[in-house]
Amino acid sequence: MLRLVYFPVPGRAEACRVALAFSGLEWEDVEVTGVRFEIMKNNGELPWDMLPILQTPEGTIAESSAILRFVGHDVGLVPEDRFQSAKVDEFIDGMGPLATALNTTFGISDEDERIRLRKELFSPQGAGTKNLALLQRKVSQSDTGWAAGTDEMTIADLKLFTELFALFSGNYDGIEASVISDYPQLLKYHEKVANEPRIKAHYATVSPDEIRWTFLPRAFDNL
Repeated sequence: MLRLVYFPVPGRAEACRVALAFSGLEWEDVEVTGVRFEIMKNNGELPWDMLPILQTPEGTIAESSAILRFVGHDVGLVPEDRFQSAKVDEFIDGMGPLATALNTTFGISDEDERIRLRKELFSPQGAGTKNLALLQRKVSQSDTGWAAGTDEMTIADLKLFTELFALFSGNYDGIEASVISDYPQLLKYHEKVANEPRIKAHYATVSPDEIRWTFLPRAFDNL
């Protein structure tokens, strides 16, 4: 059995969870606390001292994108065409700066300071704002509407959809859902992915009051 280990939030494991749910493989979603994370790190259970990890019969795979690629091959979400596959990798790697910008706010215990820094990220000249503009431009350039310009939905879409729109769920204090209203092409992309039959079925039981509300069709209609 495969065991995906992460915190009880969507975060960087959500795309992997979705891919595993599509795969038909036998797997377990293991949620851990911060205390358990520290124990695992101190025990040397985390190859890069971070989560998520995927525990497999062959050993442990770390790093969310590596896990996503590993599972994505099993579920047909990695294109067989070498060029399209490379464009998927390009898009996934290109998303790095957005996560890096947010990383600077983690571990700040002072709530007011954490909120201030996050609001600054999405100010007119903030790193978050620049990254949203870049992602909107990239999505707008796609002839097919999928993130990497591929013929079908890929792991790049799972990563972009889950990691981008989760930012506006309310789980990250200081980041308001209204921020995304300035990016109509990203909202159009959201609706494309949210209504993809497998995605829509996967989140069908999610309530608008739950943390994963941003993955539902028309989630941002009332902004």
